[in-house]
Amino acid sequence: MLHLHDIEALRGALAMVQHYGPHALKRALAQIDELRSAGDVIGATTWALIADNIIELIRERRHDEPLN
Repeated sequence: MLHLHDIEALRGALAMVQHYGPHALKRALAQIDELRSAGDVIGATTWALIADNIIELIRERRHDEPLN
């Protein structure tokens, strides 16, 4: 079951992929680094969730993999 913050992270990931295309993950990881450097643990954690969703959105699918 998806929770509200999971849905928001997925929406954020989708927006990043639509805007930055193949560079979306790199941009998200840079954001995580910036927030960690600034001591913003919650922000960095949020961006880590977004990065995880970006990875899922852009990964190669097997031809026989069912859609969720």
